[in-house]
Amino acid sequence: MTIKTRDFGEQSITEDKILNFPEGLYAFEEEHEFVMLSPLGEDVYPAWLQSVNNENLCFIVFDPEKIVTDYSVTVDPEALGIIKLDSGDKPHYLVLAVVPEEYKNTTVNLKSPIMINADKMLAVQAIAAEGYPIKFPIFKKEGE
Repeated sequence: MTIKTRDFGEQSITEDKILNFPEGLYAFEEEHEFVMLSPLGEDVYPAWLQSVNNENLCFIVFDPEKIVTDYSVTVDPEALGIIKLDSGDKPHYLVLAVVPEEYKNTTVNLKSPIMINADKMLAVQAIAAEGYPIKFPIFKKEGE
């Protein structure tokens, strides 16, 4: 199928690449189908989480484990049930980024990760019990 995207024009995707969010994303609960796009290749970040049905709805996402090597979260067990994850299985995590005009001030939301069951292509956004920040800078400032 072909979808229209905000940043990449028309893109051909296969239905098996559609990530289903049964509950949507926070503030976008009506949007349930997204696809991951990356101009640099699969599993390369940053990537774009593009709505299948709304070309203007797109989020820049990162793998938090590439930013915080020991990233681990505790979430409500109900969230794991939404993505039908078996106990003991670890979800794949993504975090949403805010990329301002000065890209060196980009932050990611480590507090509300997206959890993905890649086998079932199901995802949910959850709130981590840990004290991770909502705005975590991904670039070090000079002198840090």
